[in-house]
Amino acid sequence: MELADVRVYQRQLLLHVLTHHGESTAAEALELMGNIALDQGAPRDAILVSTAAVSGLLRELHSNLLVVRGENRGDTRNGRMVATWSVTDAGRIDTRPVPGAVGGNAVQVREAPAVQAVDERRSRGGLTLPQLMGLLTIEFDAMLSEMDREHQQAQERARREFEGFRQRALRVWGVSEASA
Repeated sequence: MELADVRVYQRQLLLHVLTHHGESTAAEALELMGNIALDQGAPRDAILVSTAAVSGLLRELHSNLLVVRGENRGDTRNGRMVATWSVTDAGRIDTRPVPGAVGGNAVQVREAPAVQAVDERRSRGGLTLPQLMGLLTIEFDAMLSEMDREHQQAQERARREFEGFRQRALRVWGVSEASA
């Protein structure tokens, strides 16, 4: 995707999110946009990664009269007030934008997932399901190896502690037998 196409897609996706979700903060919009973009298999450069980037896009859309700023809302995470935004009638986008589409094709309903072949379907990060399962298997094997190593270390530590306790108990019993 060209940089101009990326910016158009991001603007349309943000307007789509505000159309369907309603009044949102930049952080809420970022989360929703990320979920939609990942679900669509959008390229990484098309996905906004910070609240500041969404805030800048919201200010740009506000200057074009496509969104309006609402009341500030308390943010429990940061302990401060944050702006809320909602879409105007001029900015409403009811259909989900498609990454990489330009011009009149920039906004259209996406193809149903059932139409795509299973091997061609992309998941989060652009990986296929078999690739994700392979990575999951590798991670699981590594986790099992680490747990086995930790278990063996715990058993060895328990043996050493028991042997130390046994030696102390023998000394105590030896001292008590000598004094009796």
